[in-house]
Amino acid sequence: MRAALARLFYATGEGNRLTPGGAVDLVLKAAAVALSIYIGWYAFYGVTNEHLHGAVFLLVMLPVIFLTTTVSRAVHRITLLDYALAAASVAVCVYYIANDSFYRTLIEGVTPIPEREIVVGIVTLLLSIEACRRSVGWGLTSVLLILLAYVFFGHFLSGELHHDPIRIDYFVQLQTVLSVDGIFGTPLEVAATYAFLFVLFGSFYQRAGGGVFFFELATALCGRAVGGPAKACVVSSALYGSISGSPTADVVTTGPITIPLMTRTGISAKRAAAIEAAASSGGALLPPVMGTVAFLMVGFTGIAYEAIVKAGALVAILYYFGVFMAVHAEAKRGGQGQIEESQLVGLVAALRRGWRQMLPIVALLYFLVEGYTPTYVAAGSTLFVVILSWLNKEADFRIGPRAFVEACMETVTRMSALTGAVLAAGAIIGAVEMTGMPGKFTLMVNFVSAGNIVLVLAATAFVVILLGMGTPATSSYIMGVALLAPVLMVNFKVPLLQTHMFLLYYSCMSAITPPLATACFAAAAIARVNPISIAMYAVKVGFAGFVLPFFFVFNPGLLLVGSAMDIAVAIVAAISLVLAALTGILGWIGGIRLILPVRLAYVAMAAGLIYPLPWLQLVLAAIVAGSYIVVSRSPQIGRALRLSRHDA
Repeated sequence: MRAALARLFYATGEGNRLTPGGAVDLVLKAAAVALSIYIGWYAFYGVTNEHLHGAVFLLVMLPVIFLTTTVSRAVHRITLLDYALAAASVAVCVYYIANDSFYRTLIEGVTPIPEREIVVGIVTLLLSIEACRRSVGWGLTSVLLILLAYVFFGHFLSGELHHDPIRIDYFVQLQTVLSVDGIFGTPLEVAATYAFLFVLFGSFYQRAGGGVFFFELATALCGRAVGGPAKACVVSSALYGSISGSPTADVVTTGPITIPLMTRTGISAKRAAAIEAAASSGGALLPPVMGTVAFLMVGFTGIAYEAIVKAGALVAILYYFGVFMAVHAEAKRGGQGQIEESQLVGLVAALRRGWRQMLPIVALLYFLVEGYTPTYVAAGSTLFVVILSWLNKEADFRIGPRAFVEACMETVTRMSALTGAVLAAGAIIGAVEMTGMPGKFTLMVNFVSAGNIVLVLAATAFVVILLGMGTPATSSYIMGVALLAPVLMVNFKVPLLQTHMFLLYYSCMSAITPPLATACFAAAAIARVNPISIAMYAVKVGFAGFVLPFFFVFNPGLLLVGSAMDIAVAIVAAISLVLAALTGILGWIGGIRLILPVRLAYVAMAAGLIYPLPWLQLVLAAIVAGSYIVVSRSPQIGRALRLSRHDA
């Protein structure tokens, strides 16, 4: 029943993606190229004017959404309504661009808002709602509609939920005129700069052969190991995901290769798809790109992007360590084999053929560390990829005029869902601010948690995952920032970095959390397996992503905050935490299945390792490591704890 409901919701929540032909295709491609060049120019030379920049961005993105995503999945062609919405989008964006001087000289609370501004603002909001519904689905759209209803009718409520009546001119001023909150606020600014440029970089890098190089490198490193195909999947998805920053994009790019490769060596289709989904979801956490959520984090916190990358590096590596160990345990349990020799590429051969693909990544990391702005780095790295591709001996990987246009169009298409999400998110933030929702939400969370920080963190994780069902990670992160971040920072004194990293992680984990796990639905389309069953197993494989955020809230050393000793202890404890948690959840060490009391003991040790007491963490780490080695290598202990070496 749950699976049927989830499939129904996922199928009807958004429009059908299509590729227009004829004149529409030519116009959209020309617009995509123009937007890509404009944003590249903006990265190098553009002056800060969020409202104008957002209007130029939407001038292309809104028509692209309406002309490439139909009104529902039952419709497979562009209709008159789509053309009308695209034309209305162009009209309102041109209006904003032409009236830029009004927004530059506007004084909040002093400058009167003309009636035409109210009309244009309402049209913009309606277009944003429909763009979100088409590109993202009903999940985030429903939240926005509920909040808008609360804005206009909340003054009829009593008690804590009551707010003063809100005038339409004030509403429009906050939502579409000012750029601090509302539709033209931080989320749209981030999407139109950081996110677009890094997605553009990923599109060009893929066209230049980067994805092929990552896969060959992964198979060369892991192909001959036990469970080689699954391990190669983890490595290749991590490498590609670190550039794409999108779980779903990672699945649809690497999954068609890795999932069949795994199934041919004895891994069930369900588990192969789950491994791909879990490995792809971590790509949004892995430097150097870290996905759109990290760029939003820059905008909301003011923390430099390179500082976020440094803080998130160890945690992301430990997430993939957990996924790799889960895959290893499954491989040992099932006796899964290696990749066929005919499909293997030697490490030397892979590096000799693709060493140039490493240069853009090295350059990107170098300039980020040197302190150049992320937009400058992304734009420069993209240009470097294009130039470098011309030196490639394989013509398929050279970026000529056709490949250039296709990469720009691919970028704009991939940005469609994010654009719909950030438009709705900006409107949600505006609605939250004008109704005083954060303070009311704080009172509610405090009442439910009774002031216990562990319960608050658990409630926060649950709400963020709930908000992320069927939507991009950006949606749940933005909602978490608006509603939950003030609770953690003000009432429980959780530092800014830990708070936002906690929200970032659970936003990304929503991609594999049932019932509406977007990465698992993408993998299900490839493996032809029930997506709910994939999600249930993906949560086990990616379980490290659910426990590590609790760890770094109490142990900031894992985010490279504190002394060298704090960082060292945190690393040792976090590695042990991942091992203990996975062992308790999976119930296997190597080919040995553990009895329930032993599994519970590992879960208890995992919980103890989170507690920020160094001597306790080191003792528990020693116990976890020692027991893991003894159980996996001692036949006597293994016989005492084993139920069945190959019991599924």
